[in-house]
This record gives sequence, structure tokens and C-alpha cells, in this order.
Amino acid sequence: YKRNIKVNLKLIKNTENINKEKITLFCLPFAGGGASAYNQWAKKMQGKVTVCPVQLPGREERIMEKPYIDMPVMLDDLEEAVREVVDGPYALWGHSMGGKISYELEKRLEAEGYRAKYLFISGSRIPSIPEPKPIYHLPDEAFKRELGRFEGTPKEILENQELLDFFLPMLRADFTMDETYYDKAGVVLHTPISAFGGEKDGEADESAICEWGKYTDNDFDYRIFPGGHFYLRDYEDEVISEVERRLQGVKNGG
Repeated sequence: YKRNIKVNLKLIKNTENINKEKITLFCLPFAGGGASAYNQWAKKMQGKVTVCPVQLPGREERIMEKPYIDMPVMLDDLEEAVREVVDGPYALWGHSMGGKISYELEKRLEAEGYRAKYLFISGSRIPSIPEPKPIYHLPDEAFKRELGRFEGTPKEILENQELLDFFLPMLRADFTMDETYYDKAGVVLHTPISAFGGEKDGEADESAICEWGKYTDNDFDYRIFPGGHFYLRDYEDEVISEVERRLQGVKNGG
């Protein structure tokens, strides 16, 4: 019995191009982010990797839909959607909130007998650390001020009160989902993990990025780029080639 299967399938874009001969890379969003953040990835990896960004409700073409505020509820729907479309080898990428989502998603998928070729974690602390400076519960004005700390919300939105008020429910929902989630169990995955970060990232510094090595019994490596929490905007080509290189290495492997 497939609950909400039509709704769930809206969670993943570009599924019509999934092909078991190629690796599918599911890309998970950062708080406040939409699938369009991965448009260039899809173009640049075309022919080698099928990039399937996840589009959560409450943003871009799903702006009028109610956003998730609860990580397990979102994961129930997302796991079902991935299992419905996955065909052949797959990998997961997640930045910031997306890093936590991708870890939890792979944990669930491995429990069902699947296994990613690679898990890419970017700009994210390990799940066993509660958010040290949460903002999701702050009054609107304080919440808006704190958003600037994360670099993820475009200046055009931060500087336009009407726009900011329009996006506020979605942003608050994402931060609620992200900041109220942590996982003490520390389940170790069987997929290799590559962790990336920015050297000036106040949310996840180099030592925080290295901690992800404890979450796999397979290979682990990491790379620190110049820049802050959103280093991947300035170093997109380098990040893409790092991801491609690793996926190329496992493509013909087990």
C-alpha cells in the first residue's frame, strides 16, 4: 500500500532520467534551499551521473505547499519516494541540513537492504550533537536577524521585508526540522563517506567535518575548501569534480 505516492514522487526531480547503467546522485537541500541549487550539477554531470535533486514542499514550484517541520515524518515520505524510483547504483549528497537528511535516509535504506555507492556530507556536523545556538524558536525579528549568520538566504530576500515575510514560514519550518533533530544512536553506515567543508565555516569546522569518519565502517576521506558555510557556491566546479572522481572510482566496483 503506497500512502501519498503521488505526493511523495513530487519530492524528487529528474526521476525520468534514472538509468541503471549510470549512478543516480540524490541531492538533499540545505535549510531554505530548493532543487534549483543543483541545476548546474545536473548540467555538468550529464552523461556521467543522473542528478536528482530533492524538492521539499514550501519552496520554488512547491511554494504554496505546507513545509515539513518534523524530520521523521519527512524521512518517511522521502524514503518511500527514493525506494519507488531508485534503479541501479545510487549515491547521496547533502549540504548542511541536507547532510543530516542524507545520513538518516541512508540509515533507513541500509536497514532495508540497499547501500549507496557513496555518501557525501557537506558543511554539516555529526548527528549526535544538538544544535548549540538554535534560532527556530526566536520571535520573527530576532529570527530574521540571525538568518544572516548562515549565508544561505539570498541578500535580496534578507533586505526586502515583504519577501522575507513571505518566505519566513518555510525558513522557520526548515530550521525547526534541522535544529530539533539529533541522533544519539550513532548508527555506523556501510557506505564510504566523503565529507567536505569550508575552512571559515563557523557551523562545521575541519574538526567537526573529520568526525564523520566515525559513521562508516568503509572508506572515509574529507576535503576542506577555502570559504565559509557556502563555500560550494564559489567552488562549485571543484566540488563537482571531486564528487565525479569518487563516483567514477566506484562505478565499476562492487
